[in-house]
Amino acid sequence: MTKQKVEKYLGDKKKFAIRFLPIKNDSEFAFCHLVLNGEIIGDQNESCYLNTWKNSLKEIKEKIVNSSKKLFHKEFENRSDREIFELIWKANQCEQDFNPKYNYLPVLENEIWSNCNIGIDETTDAYLITMIENKGLIKFIWEGWRVPCPVDKIGKLNSVSIEKKIVIETLDHCIVEIEKKKQ
Repeated sequence: MTKQKVEKYLGDKKKFAIRFLPIKNDSEFAFCHLVLNGEIIGDQNESCYLNTWKNSLKEIKEKIVNSSKKLFHKEFENRSDREIFELIWKANQCEQDFNPKYNYLPVLENEIWSNCNIGIDETTDAYLITMIENKGLIKFIWEGWRVPCPVDKIGKLNSVSIEKKIVIETLDHCIVEIEKKKQ
């Protein structure tokens, strides 16, 4: 696969963007990566199947536009990013997998994990990524999980909050780019 020279960052590269690098003479694949707080999520040399990305972005957008109330739980109030992150993951874990340090946190319904977890494709699967909505902002909270995430980022929690409107516009912009590439 030969990369084209036109790498684009759709959105704000320092806060929330999508890196988009087409592959020459290939309408099915490209290099697409989330960029959260200036960090490219995933291996920059790992390509993705554009239909998977487009469908995943549409699903994320749908959650934000039509179900943003489901991206928040009263248990998130007055909690640290780490506690919110643990609440979301705990909602999809078996009891033996709970982090004992956070046993004091309640176990929320699995719907919280379904709504707040983000997984796009292989480019994001070395990270644990969540999003919540609060007061018109979408907060992404993520942690490096395993290689190919850089070793120094594994286990490190990060977060960034972005206006909901900007997240939606960025997702829309990428969906349009993918559709143009597929033509």
